[in-house]
Amino acid sequence: MPIATPKQFAAMLEAAQEGSYAYPAINCTSIITLNAAFKAFADTKSDGIIQFSTGAGQFASGVNNSDAAYGCIVLAEAAHQLAEQYDVLVALNTDHCQPDKAASFLKPLI
Repeated sequence: MPIATPKQFAAMLEAAQEGSYAYPAINCTSIITLNAAFKAFADTKSDGIIQFSTGAGQFASGVNNSDAAYGCIVLAEAAHQLAEQYDVLVALNTDHCQPDKAASFLKPLI
């Protein structure tokens, strides 16, 4: 199933609020943690949220690079490919972002 669109993500959050439940949100830092998150969602038949932080992006951007936005793009592209193998709806989200990193991290992702 494709990654949730912004409209689908908003509908997920509205349904959770109206139904008084929460979706699991898993911070992923690599292909390994992405695979684990998708497997957990599928095994429990639960839609969910995958989050990427600045640290995850830096880790995923390469050995001699520490570009958080680039690394998150790499992880997001992998998540889009992996999502096609599962029958659950998963949204992508950034984890908390420090104000001083908004321009270098969030803006390139928008």
